[in-house]
Amino acid sequence: MKHFSRSILRSGAYFGVLTLTVLSLASCGKPTVREKIVANGPPVEGDWVVIHDLADPESLNVLTSSDASASEIDAYIYETLINTDPITLKDVPWIADSLPKISDDRLSYDFHIRKDVKFSDGVPVTGADFIFYLKTLKNPMIIDAAPTRGYYERVDSAILVDGDPYHLRVIMNKPYYLGDQFAGGLYALPKHVWDPKGLTDKMSFAELNSNDTNNTNPYIKQFADSFTVVEKGMSREYLIGSGPYKFDEWRRNERVSLVRDPNYWNKGDSLALSYPEKLVWSSINDFNAALVSLRGGDLDVMPKLEKIQYMRVKDVMPSLGLKPAVYDYPGYTYVGYNALHPMFADKKVRQALAHLINRDAIIEKIYFGMARPVQSPLFYKRPECDTALPTMKYDPALAKKMLAEAGWTDSDGDGILDKVINGVRTPFKFDIMLNSGNQARQQMAILFVSELKKAGIDAHTLTLDWATYLKKTRSKDFDACIAGWAMEVREGDLSQIWASKSADEGGSNSVSFKNKRVDELLDAIRSEFDYSKRLPLYTELQEIIHDEQPYNFLVAEQVTGAFSDRFQNTKFYAPRPCYNAGWWWSPKGAQRYGNKAVAMN
Repeated sequence: MKHFSRSILRSGAYFGVLTLTVLSLASCGKPTVREKIVANGPPVEGDWVVIHDLADPESLNVLTSSDASASEIDAYIYETLINTDPITLKDVPWIADSLPKISDDRLSYDFHIRKDVKFSDGVPVTGADFIFYLKTLKNPMIIDAAPTRGYYERVDSAILVDGDPYHLRVIMNKPYYLGDQFAGGLYALPKHVWDPKGLTDKMSFAELNSNDTNNTNPYIKQFADSFTVVEKGMSREYLIGSGPYKFDEWRRNERVSLVRDPNYWNKGDSLALSYPEKLVWSSINDFNAALVSLRGGDLDVMPKLEKIQYMRVKDVMPSLGLKPAVYDYPGYTYVGYNALHPMFADKKVRQALAHLINRDAIIEKIYFGMARPVQSPLFYKRPECDTALPTMKYDPALAKKMLAEAGWTDSDGDGILDKVINGVRTPFKFDIMLNSGNQARQQMAILFVSELKKAGIDAHTLTLDWATYLKKTRSKDFDACIAGWAMEVREGDLSQIWASKSADEGGSNSVSFKNKRVDELLDAIRSEFDYSKRLPLYTELQEIIHDEQPYNFLVAEQVTGAFSDRFQNTKFYAPRPCYNAGWWWSPKGAQRYGNKAVAMN
């Protein structure tokens, strides 16, 4: 699923350093990248960058969107109080004029907001816009905001200090070891656009924090209803942020485009470069079709090529005017089991299924060796990652033994295991749900289904479009799924995926995994400011997840992609999506779009 989780701080949340290799393949007589830069002079504005996207984003509302595509696009539109340099990974003031002043009890974070920051419609950004964002996020009647709301459980409220619209204080209800990240990660969402009647002024944080959907304050529901109506229609006047690009157009199942804001308030900052006139995400729900478009020049960037595609075309890329890129993407794939289904209730069954996954075959046959097995939700280069956890080895004989011990036998001789569950003899039969267009996951599913059938399990793949896939995972309407999450390469909060409450309150715990000790550990980690004391908590947490196997972890791949060689300054780095197309530029003589170019139909 393209549903790698969104980073909590979006444009401001860049995590960690990863190894990156950008392959420079210059044919004989062709100038090198450095020679091109020198020959073509300093960076210039203009041109478009047309980027492949496997599917439309779910939404472009920064409050409610949760997929990777939306996260990437939104990062060019919306901004936060604090940013992080993706190269140095150091936090830097952004809309705030300095890093927060933190109280001794770690419960309040004071920010002074720059007075030159403006939304793309020219209206100044003030503290009221951050308060509005937080109130809207915490409104329990806005169901689609629940995946993000869970992260802000310890963020209690925000106020204007002494009524000063440029002095914002963010208040915690408990000390939180990531308090500065979450306080600084509040978005500037234009209150004047979304709440012109001031409905959010008539509700308190105390009311919102009660999480009561039956709250007697009528304005909570009134605003939620208006918000939902607007979001469903989501017209351009609501897609307003303070970022270097502003919304241009969305043609469903075709493309999303942003246009550079010529009046952007922070245009001179090196982290806010915006050379291209337009950034366009072209939705093509098939990697092979996308590659045809890339070779034909209709696409400029395929951030990800399937490995077999990459192996076939990498040597001819220079002749096609393309450059290949190979880079580590901080994410992993997994098979997730819906714990609400009785057949997956026993952890021995989930462990047995893990032993039916041939990860070595997946790595070699699907990823051509450019992947590594994963056994933890933490990035393997993080010091918290427990590298001592053993890989769940491929062992069909052991899997069959464990299934028999769990009561799954072929009682009627039909070749399919069965078991009496709640008084009914139930065959071991289920569907593995995955999103369309992702060939690697389809191939993984085929390999897994083959092994399951050999073990007497009747499994089938169920391939769905992205929107339907997300709907089913959120409503827990599936048996099992092949999916993926992005990992944070800086220390982060795992609660939204693994806490029990995240299964019940619209969080990202779609497999409904619930474990009391895991909840205790997550809460303890959130409250512990001594890193050396957090480490053993992380270790125990990973050990429990490994033992319980709510996910059968699969692999983390090294991503292979390609992009047009007319672009310069094509840097790749760790924070997802691992590049910033606003930094890219093409010489005037090489530009394809613009005043003299033919626009896309």
